[in-house]
Amino acid sequence: MYLKHIVKYYKDLIRLKFNLNGNSRFGKKILKEIKKGNYLDVGCYHPIKESHTAILYNNGWTGINLDISKDTIEMFNIFRPKDLNLNMGLSIKNGYQKAYYERNISTVSSLDKNYLSKIGRKNKIIRTVPVITLDKLRKKYKINKINFLKIDCENIDESIIMKSNLNSLDCNFLSVELLPQTHFGWKNYELPKKNVNSYCKKYFFKSKMYKKLKRRFRFYSNYEFSFLLKKKVN
Repeated sequence: MYLKHIVKYYKDLIRLKFNLNGNSRFGKKILKEIKKGNYLDVGCYHPIKESHTAILYNNGWTGINLDISKDTIEMFNIFRPKDLNLNMGLSIKNGYQKAYYERNISTVSSLDKNYLSKIGRKNKIIRTVPVITLDKLRKKYKINKINFLKIDCENIDESIIMKSNLNSLDCNFLSVELLPQTHFGWKNYELPKKNVNSYCKKYFFKSKMYKKLKRRFRFYSNYEFSFLLKKKVN
């Protein structure tokens, strides 16, 4: 059953030129300040490909990984055996929701029914998956301290943050995604070709999500529309 995931993993590894550290832009910054810790990776997608937590895992960190793709979680069970890997989605409610996929393992799988069509893709697969709020997830799995929380839920990150109780969230680093289309509109939108990081940072600072987050976190870094924030120290 897992053979297809093993084959895919090693094909991806070859394409990545045997880079086991994934997308290490944020991970390298975090490791400079915290040598060993834990993470909660929501929308984990792949154990190495585009992963912000691969470099942390390879440096002795462990954590919890969530994804609405069953195939993704099966791959994590093989290649991240020290982690707890959960096939569920993070949402603004508890229970079950329909999830929409372009393919079984994809960076654009979403609980937002309209998201794939907005970005010019098609809903080829629809499944019902368990969903949980951030508050209940932390309570259920007794997550008191998170060194790195990454949320990448394809167009619903802001809704999750706005509905979550952050007052009791003890988190050193937080990564969220906010697409520029949510600020500028979806019709005929294109990212500028120059100074993309600065451009994305400007609209992020105007967002409802950042206005809430800045009470507890300060901006630390960004790569395009992925943003890394650090806990404020009183």
